[in-house]
Parts: sequence; C-alpha cells; structure tokens
Amino acid sequence: MFVDLTRWTSEQRRAPAARGGHGRDYNIDEMEDKEDVASDEAVMWQPRDYYDPLPELPYAVILLNKGITKANVGNVRQWWCSAHLRVCVDGATNEFHHLMHQQQESTTASPLVSCPLPDVISGDFDSALPDLLKIYATKGVRIVPTPDQDETDFTKALWVLTGLLEEQQTAVSHILVVAGSDDNRFDHIMGIVATLYKACETMSSPVVVVSGGSLFWVLRAGQHSIRVPGESCHHPSASWCGLVPVGHPATVTTTGLKWNVDHQTLAFGRLVSTSNTYNLPPGGGEVTVTTSAPILWTMGWKAEPAQPSLSLPEHPNMLNGSLDKM
Repeated sequence: MFVDLTRWTSEQRRAPAARGGHGRDYNIDEMEDKEDVASDEAVMWQPRDYYDPLPELPYAVILLNKGITKANVGNVRQWWCSAHLRVCVDGATNEFHHLMHQQQESTTASPLVSCPLPDVISGDFDSALPDLLKIYATKGVRIVPTPDQDETDFTKALWVLTGLLEEQQTAVSHILVVAGSDDNRFDHIMGIVATLYKACETMSSPVVVVSGGSLFWVLRAGQHSIRVPGESCHHPSASWCGLVPVGHPATVTTTGLKWNVDHQTLAFGRLVSTSNTYNLPPGGGEVTVTTSAPILWTMGWKAEPAQPSLSLPEHPNMLNGSLDKM
C-alpha cells in the first residue's frame, strides 16, 4: 500500500498554529473546538503524560531512526503500544521490525509484549530495507514516500501525521517523538530542534521529543505552567532542566527554579539557562515560564534501566534472516 500524500504535506505548510500544552483533564472534543490559547493565559504542561501516559490519553508516537536502543526498549514498547496513532520514520522501520520479532519470540513468557503495526511508514527511504517496506505494505501499513530534500524526514512525518488525523477526523493530546540518544550526530540534533520550532507554529498538538534521559519541546511566546513530578525533583539523573533561546533572544521570567530569571534576556553570546534545577518540594510542583519569544525547554526524566534480554542488530542487514517470519 504505497500512498501518495502530497496533498497532506502541501496543506500542512498552511496548518493553524499550535495550541500549546495540556493537562490530565484533557478532553478531545474541547480540543477540537477550542480557540488558540491567548498570550495572557498560562499553558499547562504535564511532563509525566509524555513518559508515563495514562491509558485513556489519546496521543501519537513517531519513531525516528535509531530511536530504539538497548537502554530504552522497554519504554518504547510502552509508548508504542499505548499510542492512538503510530508512525515509523525511514530507518526506524528496521529497528522496529527487529524489536517486534524479538517480542513475538518471547510471547510464551508474556502475551502482552507484542507490538501493534505502524499506521504509517514515511521517509525518503534511504535507510529502510526495501523488502521490509514491501512486507509491511502487504500487511496494510501505509507506505508514504516523502522525497523532498529541503525538509527532514521528521518534519515530513509531522505533515503526514497531520493528514492522517484530518482523514480520521480526530485529534491527539500530544505527539511523542522518540529520537536516538547515541546517534553521535550533532547535526541530527539541531535538525530535530529546527523541526520543533516549525511545529510550534504549524501543529495543532504539542510535539515533545524524548531522547535518552532528556525531554524537550518549544514553549511559544506567552505564559507556561510546567507541573514537575516528584521524581524529577529529587532523582540525581533527572533533576536538571534548562531554557535555551534558539535562533533569537527571548525576555524570560521564571519561578520554581534554583536559578530563576526575572525579565532577563536569554540569548546565545549572552545568558543561557542550562544546567539549572528546581526549587520545589520533594513531591514536585510548578515551574512557571513567561517568555517574549519561542524558547526551548528541556528537562530530565527517570529513564528505565537497560534490558539485557533484548538486543538490537549492529547492522540492518542482520534483519534479513527474519523477513520470512511475518
């Protein structure tokens, strides 16, 4: 099922601005009818909804190339299986296929570990194995070529996902993007950040990236309330946070941080709030951010330990031996 979704990607360039964050009282009907959040209303963010979502929370997940690692495979399984919509981006298809086969082989121990198929596989397909794309197409998965080289596969995957949501006349609370944490490519990281800034202005749902032990997303100009969970306040590997002004200065005021800023200008070459932490009770609390321009918020979360029972191939060609098992 190779699908031409050029209409989706062209329309996404004209999509309405994003509405911002959400809370655990999320209501899909209210989201569809709600006007854009005014700049004088605080947008609420619940980080726990991203790494430990409630069963009833309708969200989408996008799996980027090298997004599955030995350290996060348990979390990826949870996010993938609980998601409302699922998208594999190009080479992530190889990793997903290997993970799915390993879990199918272990179903005698637990019948709950099998992974649902992707709703869509998109990309310019310079990494995905052609035989895998054919197999998933026969299984009813939409294969969406996105050859535009002026945009990243991540950006184009967001366009495709938007088209799928429009086609199904539905909405999601947020889009969780699983990115590789050991890619060793700084340009890939900057490409992801660039896409987040585009998504901030074009997507109707918040886009949040998880990479290793980091969560990050863009806060639009205005007021924000980030509900920091208790484990992020006291766990040594998760109690950090930062505000990074990418591309342009931002005048920022915060509360709830150890090193707050008060109407100070954050900019590269001047002040950047990295390696910050929280000044909150042990059980967690609220960080507020008021910013004059979009700014990148990043924070730690307590990632699941590595699972040695699941391994990933060193080279995608190692998957060929399992292609006939589906």
